[in-house]
Amino acid sequence: MAENKISYLSRTYGDYKNEILDVTKKYYGDVFDSFNDASVGSWFVDILADVADTLSYNIDRAYQETSVNSANELRSLLAIARTMGCKIPGRKAAIVEVELSCEIPLNHQGSTSDGDQSQADESYCPYIRRGTLFSTGLQTFELVNDVDFSKQFDDNGLSNRQIIPTRDSNGNIVSYTYRKLAIAMAGQSKIYKKTINRADIKPFMEVTLEDDGILGVESIIVKKGRDFVNDPAMSEFFVEKEHYTVPSTTSSTLSNIEVERFFEVDNLAEQYRYTYEVEESKYTITDDCGNTVEFTQYNPVWVVTDKFDVIENTVKPGDVNSDGKVDITDVTSLINMLLNGSSSSTPTQNLSVNSHEIRSVVRGKWDRLKNKFITEYTDKWALKIIFGRGLRNEYGEIPEDADAFTQYMMCKMNANDYMGVLPEAGNTMYILYRVGGGAQSNIAKDTLKSIIYINMSIEGNSEDKEDSVKKRRVADSLTVTNTTPSYGGKDEPSEEEIKYLIKYNNASQNRCVTLHDYEARIMQIPAKFGCPFRCGVTEENNKVVIYTLGLDYDGKLKSELAEQVAENIKSYISNYRMINDFVEIRSGKIINLSFEAEIYVDKSYDRGDVVRRVIDTIYDYMDIRRHRMGDDIFVGDIEKEISKLDGVQNLVSLRVFNQVGTLNGYSDNCISQELVYRGKCDGLDDKGTDQSTDNEIDLKKSDKMLFTEANSMFEIKYKNRDIKVIVKQRS
Repeated sequence: MAENKISYLSRTYGDYKNEILDVTKKYYGDVFDSFNDASVGSWFVDILADVADTLSYNIDRAYQETSVNSANELRSLLAIARTMGCKIPGRKAAIVEVELSCEIPLNHQGSTSDGDQSQADESYCPYIRRGTLFSTGLQTFELVNDVDFSKQFDDNGLSNRQIIPTRDSNGNIVSYTYRKLAIAMAGQSKIYKKTINRADIKPFMEVTLEDDGILGVESIIVKKGRDFVNDPAMSEFFVEKEHYTVPSTTSSTLSNIEVERFFEVDNLAEQYRYTYEVEESKYTITDDCGNTVEFTQYNPVWVVTDKFDVIENTVKPGDVNSDGKVDITDVTSLINMLLNGSSSSTPTQNLSVNSHEIRSVVRGKWDRLKNKFITEYTDKWALKIIFGRGLRNEYGEIPEDADAFTQYMMCKMNANDYMGVLPEAGNTMYILYRVGGGAQSNIAKDTLKSIIYINMSIEGNSEDKEDSVKKRRVADSLTVTNTTPSYGGKDEPSEEEIKYLIKYNNASQNRCVTLHDYEARIMQIPAKFGCPFRCGVTEENNKVVIYTLGLDYDGKLKSELAEQVAENIKSYISNYRMINDFVEIRSGKIINLSFEAEIYVDKSYDRGDVVRRVIDTIYDYMDIRRHRMGDDIFVGDIEKEISKLDGVQNLVSLRVFNQVGTLNGYSDNCISQELVYRGKCDGLDDKGTDQSTDNEIDLKKSDKMLFTEANSMFEIKYKNRDIKVIVKQRS
């Protein structure tokens, strides 16, 4: 009976049915004659063949989804990426340089001030905090760093302030216009709040954010306790420590709340992170009930060069009690002042900012990391947050007693923090994350005009009788605009992009050794730093040259690279490149093409409908989202797709032209391969006028291929203008 089986080579419904009938005829001949179409046996054979065919199909499909080359479902590709240790990024947010402007009044004159009346009173310079939102009407951008109009330099030591005098009709200075440059990012921050229960605590605890268009997690903090009414201040999320305290804002009684911050890592096995040193400033405060509490501020340790900003604590006479402590009656104002680090004053205490030196860089260090988490996207592009598995070891130092040592070792096994620790039950977790971004977040210059939310403080001069009026005028005069187009907005990666990321990441082993490694690593840059739409990497003169292309507000390619994005790319890959690699970043080239198709159309079809489908076919095939920099184009594939269209009887010819000329919106880059008639491919006609010239590409000499290089990419700029269809019909 060893041969009494169905061949494993059978894969289809018909094969299985024939095999079942053959086995029945060979070994069960007495019942085979009853297998007519109307018999129960025939019905049973059909059912068996269908079940076998379905099982065979699903087995093949399941096996197909285990290979990066044959997998088609996003869920399968994400699973393969996790297995290969490749972190798939989500959508990217565009970043843009914005200019904030306001009118600052002149110094007050009189018995309370002897300032120079011709100079601006910088006590009215606004302090705008991160989280301020701007809008174009369709897209929202968020300020990513605090902006202090009283400082000439930013935190990187770069001058970013311009002061322009405003004069009246007689030429007298009546005020000064202060302009500050800053960086804004598409999208906005949201806070997810969760009270951690005992049932939530388990190894590799997961929290899923199911908001639309999640860019990533900015920070996670866990406050000790429950029933917090207000969300944390933005500054509470960005203290560069795992354990710290913040002032309580839930009552009028001064107190400290313990906070733990969790940091995102690429994998939970990472033991260290690169951060900067933090210095702690102590403030001893006594409230009106006589309670004394010591608050702490956490500031980066800056390495100073020429100048830096000193925050001095000044107390007016009568504010110090007999114990040498500062009496504070306005507890809420004080807490806000300590949390936000502003220069706003309370009725009895004042923080003044005096510019003395430039703070250029912070002092970096490698820090041991236990509070950590990883993130990964689901097939619905929701964001899953995964914590570690260990609990905290409460025993501390190794005990000498044998029984205590045994308990210590058992606790150490249960509290293994190698993979990170879990948040503790009974506390409140806050997750700060960003939503928005995408390709639609790329905007044109001078389109970001509206301020829809602002977190701002103005110190002012309390001795000035017009103090409140001047504050209101400064606030009302605040305007914003983007001085450059935005850069870096990009949608979630396609299935093809994910396949390339997996292949290149698996070979790179978290290093940039080959040129493909550089390309894969750049495309994984975190969303908040911006990301090019496409990049190509070549080796030129023993240098690694990275060419980048972005998207403009219309979703078309643009070669201009934002300086901030270039700096972010350079800084990001410095941790992965080989020590002897010299890396240079340049703008890529855009080669604009136009097509002319000549076809015969079947009389029974509507000519306009056929023409529209031919144009759509060419445009979809040339879609920039389907190609990478350096991809060659096979014109024969386009001809094949056009010939398959209903109503197209015959494709007579398909011609391709290189469009050049900035006046018509095209780039100045010419294709390198031979043309039928090069003409004015340099973009100049006989009169020296910049114009678009139709330079037909010689497809015969290139075997119907369009060649490009790693530093360039093909694009059809205008769909309806650059694709022409000549229709013929037989009479």
